[in-house]
Amino acid sequence: MEKTRQAETTRKPKTPQKTKAPSGSGAKYPECADGDCKVSFSGSVEFSLRGWTVSAFLENGGVKARLTKPNGLGGGGGFMAEPGCALEIHADGGGRLGCDKPPAKPDPGGYFVQLLELDGRTAVIRAVLG
Repeated sequence: MEKTRQAETTRKPKTPQKTKAPSGSGAKYPECADGDCKVSFSGSVEFSLRGWTVSAFLENGGVKARLTKPNGLGGGGGFMAEPGCALEIHADGGGRLGCDKPPAKPDPGGYFVQLLELDGRTAVIRAVLG
């Protein structure tokens, strides 16, 4: 009887549960891990780019883009009205929003987000960190 009682009270150890990777891990856009990627989207998109978060959404016939650090500090944003427009932020804090072609690679510590394609419902952006 003692053995039966002991078997009833002995519990199996629980196996640890697996957790999903956080949404900001870049898993959805692995091509962005190197700090240079193109992303196509409808409506809006948010993705990780080497420790930064890029968010973009269609608005008023163009694309509004923003780049921020996880702590909410740094970065910047702007509205790109047509393909070829780009938001550039320099390492020294300066920047510009223009519709001519941005540099192929930004200075170290800088970045750009360029609107490559826009058809009214979908957009393609390129985000690059220096």
